[in-house]
Amino acid sequence: MKKVDYNALKTQAKDLRDMIVKRASKDSGHCASPLGAVELIQALLAVYDFKKDKIVFDVGHQAHAYKILTGRKDKFFTMSKKGGLRAYPDIFESPYDFYGVGHTATAVSAALGYSIGHPEYKSIAVVGDGSLTGGEVFEGLNHAGQLQSNLLVIYNDNGMSLTENIGALHDKSKVKGFAESVGFEYLYIPEGHDTKKIINMLETVKKIKKPVFLHIITTKGKGYRYAEKSPSTFHWPAPFDIKTGNASIPSTGDSWFKHSHKKGIEYVKKYKNVYFVTPAFVNWGLAAIKKAYPSKVIDTGISEQHCVTFSSSLALNKNKVLCYIASMFLPRAFDQVIDVCLQKIPMVFVMYFSGIGDGGYTHQGIYTFPMLSMLPNTTIIHPYGLNEYDRLLDKAMMMQGPVFIQAPDENIFVKSFIGSMIPLRKGKKLTILPIGNMMGKALRVADNIQGVEVVYCPQLKPFDGRAFAKYVEETGKLLILEDGFVRGGLGESIVCDLQSRGVDFAYDILGVKDMFPEQGTLREVYEYVGLGDAHIHESALRLIKRTS
Repeated sequence: MKKVDYNALKTQAKDLRDMIVKRASKDSGHCASPLGAVELIQALLAVYDFKKDKIVFDVGHQAHAYKILTGRKDKFFTMSKKGGLRAYPDIFESPYDFYGVGHTATAVSAALGYSIGHPEYKSIAVVGDGSLTGGEVFEGLNHAGQLQSNLLVIYNDNGMSLTENIGALHDKSKVKGFAESVGFEYLYIPEGHDTKKIINMLETVKKIKKPVFLHIITTKGKGYRYAEKSPSTFHWPAPFDIKTGNASIPSTGDSWFKHSHKKGIEYVKKYKNVYFVTPAFVNWGLAAIKKAYPSKVIDTGISEQHCVTFSSSLALNKNKVLCYIASMFLPRAFDQVIDVCLQKIPMVFVMYFSGIGDGGYTHQGIYTFPMLSMLPNTTIIHPYGLNEYDRLLDKAMMMQGPVFIQAPDENIFVKSFIGSMIPLRKGKKLTILPIGNMMGKALRVADNIQGVEVVYCPQLKPFDGRAFAKYVEETGKLLILEDGFVRGGLGESIVCDLQSRGVDFAYDILGVKDMFPEQGTLREVYEYVGLGDAHIHESALRLIKRTS
């Protein structure tokens, strides 16, 4: 755009923010992050031609306005729905999306790759929302400083990650020295919502053919007062009333996120040397503990690899450590998890957002079981119900080695029992073993088909195959419902164990096959991967009828 109508851009910015807020208020999803990047995206589209120039957004939380302005306005309100737009940039969705994202710290590396051999166009990485705490971004910046290609890194600095940002570079005065130390020319815009100033700066940058680090100050939640006031709440809010900012549907019942701090506070009082460590997820289970005992909760920022290694050495130094981490992000620290298991480090991983989810294929907790089941020295626990979570977390705290305990999405009361497992429904025609958030589905089958037993086994590894074999020997039929990948999962290892014991049985394992789950409601995702209630019911009947 040679001539810019700034009045029109101002009107457009308001319209974009109205769309972003309206969609989030109705369907949930990211709100505060995209609100803060509107003027930046307008300016980028005004200056650069993304039919030849390239842009990669870190995570993609910020990219909603970009989607609207690159031909997807009419589909914007389908975002995150079945068959709709992705919540993040996606190379299969638009020729204007140059790299599929969803996890943090990848943009610099991806944009740098695009820049090699193409000095005629600008490669742009938009980094923000805490991404400057992730290890890969530093690797990319270091490499870019050596290559000296036509790269622009925009640091969208709103002072926030999922919650308030952390780390030395959170101090804005240190960013210039850092950028220059890795070979970038540093430029600064303190008024990150002044479209004219951003455009003028980008026109200057356009002429520079070496790495530029553009530091721009913005406000997370800009333009919607409730998001500006509480950007963490509106990072990914539940549906809300636009006029009041209040949730449209009040939260009912107890959940793990409401409940988990109770045990944490108990442990602080019980153990002087206990610590809770998390990569930026303080508001998910740890906020109340941090408020009461701030020194006991350590936020490492979005840096899963560092978080795991830091936690493990903290544990080796004779401390009790609970590492709170989302299952969907644990694979980012797989090498560090191997180190923990190799050294038999006594620490507890508390994993939430486990199993199959409704966040599309970038945000799934389905890798946990295959990833952990292959590793020696691991204990994997999945409780059903909050009372069971408390009991098993106490047990985990006393174990001499790494324990991975999944926070339950289902709150199913389980009476106290002795031993490694207990049947919650009894029957002689079919045994069902739910793995992960599958107990509700298993119980519904048992309540609708006579003769189906459902066995609750909270410790999934090491698995008590000897005890479980007695159930399967009696029914001769086993249906495993696995909340994750079937291939390499826990179900396969349990079947192998039973076969090695000489148990004669027919079986089926339902779970995620060789696919990445599509987005939609949780019910739609279950249907997509073959774990819908009707399909499970039919599979159970078919297995019961099998003669061999």
